[in-house]
Amino acid sequence: MDLTVIQNKFVATLAEADGLAIADNAGAAFMAASVVVKLRDILTDDVMNAVFMPLMNTKVGFLTDKPGYDRKTGEVKPLYPISVVRDAIIDAAFIGLLPTGNQINIISERMYPTKEGFTHLLKKLGVKYFITKTPLPDNSPNCANINCKVAYEYQNEKNSFNINIPVKKDAYSSFDQVMGKAERKAKKALYEYLTGCDLGDADEQSSAPDEQTGSAVEGKKEQMRQRDILENKAPKLL
Repeated sequence: MDLTVIQNKFVATLAEADGLAIADNAGAAFMAASVVVKLRDILTDDVMNAVFMPLMNTKVGFLTDKPGYDRKTGEVKPLYPISVVRDAIIDAAFIGLLPTGNQINIISERMYPTKEGFTHLLKKLGVKYFITKTPLPDNSPNCANINCKVAYEYQNEKNSFNINIPVKKDAYSSFDQVMGKAERKAKKALYEYLTGCDLGDADEQSSAPDEQTGSAVEGKKEQMRQRDILENKAPKLL
């Protein structure tokens, strides 16, 4: 296995996938299918084990909601399998993100663009921006309300907008955690506004019951808790 050759093929295919992010035509579906096939051919199990699986649950790579152990009991638990990680890498490729620098997380088996991911995407667009975050009176004990003023310059246009962002919290949420979540949502809003892309969000899931509890509500709470952990662990990037 020549990793240099594989790396070159991977980089070239990523460029194809990234280009499709702005494609707006019927033929894009055929091109996207071709790129997916290429990426699956490149990301064999051997390549995944040699290159990408070691990046899982590291800050230089990407974090997940399955760190491999229970923090409270110390019990060893299974990590995500290669198939899930491979799909997440392919999904990330189509919006121009990489499984490095904590640009993505994997939560509930799905790829989740992080604050660092949106920072990367805005930088690629060449956007200059500044976000001013102002706490407002809380909506409830479980929900903070943050006003974000986003001033930006893009393609010789200078503009700004305000967005009030509700942020879920609990008794253990720190001020920095809450502000970090608000910043991510503000960057997401700016990116989606400039590109016209709606990337959804990690908590926009179906109400399928959680396998362990049999409760969609409890599964949702656990998912939100894990996302809070990941956002708190994420490295701070400019």
